[in-house]
Amino acid sequence: MAMYSPFIRRLMISSLTVVISRALVSPLLTLFLSNKLGLNPQDVGLLLGIAVFSATLLSLYGGYIIDKLDKRQLLIVAMLSSGIGLILLTFAQNLYLVTLVLIISETASALFLIGSKAILSENLPVGQRVKAFSLNYTLTNIGYAVGPMIGVVIAGVQPSAPFIVAGAIAIGSIFLLLGATRDTSPITSGSAPQSFLNTLMILKNDRTMVLFTLGCLLSTLVHGRFTLYLSQYLLVTHTQQQTLDTMAALLACNAITVILLQYQVGRWLSREHLRHWIAGGTALFIVGLIGFSVADSLLGWCVAMFIFTLGEMIIYPADFLFVDTLAPEALRGSYYGAQNLAALGGGASPVLCGFLLMHTPAPSMFYALSGLAALGGYLCFVSARRTSSMQK
Repeated sequence: MAMYSPFIRRLMISSLTVVISRALVSPLLTLFLSNKLGLNPQDVGLLLGIAVFSATLLSLYGGYIIDKLDKRQLLIVAMLSSGIGLILLTFAQNLYLVTLVLIISETASALFLIGSKAILSENLPVGQRVKAFSLNYTLTNIGYAVGPMIGVVIAGVQPSAPFIVAGAIAIGSIFLLLGATRDTSPITSGSAPQSFLNTLMILKNDRTMVLFTLGCLLSTLVHGRFTLYLSQYLLVTHTQQQTLDTMAALLACNAITVILLQYQVGRWLSREHLRHWIAGGTALFIVGLIGFSVADSLLGWCVAMFIFTLGEMIIYPADFLFVDTLAPEALRGSYYGAQNLAALGGGASPVLCGFLLMHTPAPSMFYALSGLAALGGYLCFVSARRTSSMQK
């Protein structure tokens, strides 16, 4: 991190602390809402799905706002909103109030993600951007690796305490950006569109971006919430204890692989061969999914998880690099907001996989996901090829 300015370093550290604040409560949220509101698991899933879906749609407007206003101030507002929302969950008793708080919290998280990407693009030379994003993504995964463990330990003392601690961490992260002096001469600059409608028209008419976002959505069906459909599959094919043991091993394998290798993989990515990297990442997804379908031991599951994670480590920075290449300088927030619509795929994934597990042989789920990954990868490959052709 020494090569980056103090502002960028503080941004990366704040990304880590914000992720830790969310990861603290992630394994506890379903149980907490069930006890708080008396909801069954299906209703809790519906509630969380509504929150994620609403926040994803709102992030499209959030990207436009990021282009119009000061990005650092918006990140501060996002951290403050997320922190207050997490604390309010401990006091909320009304279903509608809880839903509103969850939507605000999820929207703030999406706004922070989009804004941090836009700041990295705005303040770094082209050659440093994908490396910085890979480093930022590595820090994010460190947060998701340690956050849940801390949350479970705190919950053992007081069930509601993780939410208060998480909120305090998010609010405390504000001071990292308040104390940072922003780079005085951003690399990129420009005039944002005058209206949100104008921005939507620009995005709608950018066929390459539309095609790429659709490809990302299909790809996100596969990798966005993979822990959910893997646990669904294991609960159908294994005992509950075997499911817990296998998922613990898979999550550890995923986290360790990303933390150790993500930054190195990001250093190798290049704009000139972006479509080939996307094809390679998609192929690794497919091989990993087929590996899951035939795994008959814990070692087999972990090998498949390692291959799948390699695909994840390629696709995440490749998506960032593609949008960074395609987006006009003054519309980076809007383009990242549009690309964030792909998160809808992660929300739909458990629903689709649950349907397949109920009506088809269990391994068929992985073959259907392989087909979706191939189609999504193809659309992204075509988009990247069109971008390469336009640049020549």
